[in-house]
Amino acid sequence: GRIDLGIGRAPGSDGRTARALAPSGVPMDLREFPNQLLDLYGFLADDFPPDHEFHGIRAMPRPEAMPDLWLLGSSDVSAGYAAELGWPFCYAHFINSHRADSALEAYQKLFSPSPIASEPRPSIAVSALVAETEEEAERLSWSRWGWRLMGSAGRGGIPPPEEALAFEYTEAEREYLEMLKRRSIYGDPGQVRDQLLAMGERHGLDDFVVVTITYDYAARQRSYELLAEAFGLEPRAQ
Repeated sequence: GRIDLGIGRAPGSDGRTARALAPSGVPMDLREFPNQLLDLYGFLADDFPPDHEFHGIRAMPRPEAMPDLWLLGSSDVSAGYAAELGWPFCYAHFINSHRADSALEAYQKLFSPSPIASEPRPSIAVSALVAETEEEAERLSWSRWGWRLMGSAGRGGIPPPEEALAFEYTEAEREYLEMLKRRSIYGDPGQVRDQLLAMGERHGLDDFVVVTITYDYAARQRSYELLAEAFGLEPRAQ
């Protein structure tokens, strides 16, 4: 198996939630984030310099092996941090697809080797959904496409596809939905495989993180199974 440790700079929510997550109720200055990353590595690798204030402090319990560290991000800023520190970088394409090219290019161009990685290790986290047919994949995808718009109207949770399709969207919302569809990766196994391979070749990737949002758990599980089959992956022995 494989265990990675991905670290993100943002809480993934609004400012009020960020304050709730902060120990003092006041979010830390984001300019301190690179220092936090260095401290995390120091504790995991037991590798603080002799003159560091944390030298000699050991984090317990200690794993048999340190997990691979990845910096997660959806901007050029996070890509710059990863490059400067010499960390692997996973770009959140499912959050901010139109900045992927510039962020990954900057990461690979500015990368400095480190004890963690001797060369750039880029990855992309994508939202992808696979079904037996393109039509079924599009139908299932409506749960994700309609989710946020329906949530802002007071409908909580991931909606069933039929409910998302039947929802009365404004003209502006329909334009937004069309944009979401254009940026989404969905289809039958061969279609999704080809899209991911093309993206991987474009950015020089060996890794993908796939996020699949569906109303029905069985459809989500089947999507992962079909994607694995499309790439010739074998089930792990139990």
